[in-house]
Amino acid sequence: MVTLDRFRELAMQLPQAEEVDHFGTPSFRVRGKIFAQFSRRDDRVILKFSLDELDVLRMSADDLFEPDPSWGKHGWTHVRIAGMEEAWVHQLLRDAWRHVTPKKLHVALESET
Repeated sequence: MVTLDRFRELAMQLPQAEEVDHFGTPSFRVRGKIFAQFSRRDDRVILKFSLDELDVLRMSADDLFEPDPSWGKHGWTHVRIAGMEEAWVHQLLRDAWRHVTPKKLHVALESET
């Protein structure tokens, strides 16, 4: 089970990640671009995926992923992290981080693994 506090720790481990308030909720950014944030609804977070990734994730666990009503067409998705293994949440965070960072920065992430 992944808590919001643990999610915050995992997000902040990513290269150049910073936490910034976004309309009253914590968001996680790289160079000013959001890759994740806490949802205003219960234990969920919002992550950035491609629409293809979102389709695959929803086929594997539809009850954990819900496209954002306003921004879902851009890949923003509410994710129920409480029912997920930490390794999966960590991978989802890394994927969302990659969507907003320059490719040059991806080397920093790959060198950590």
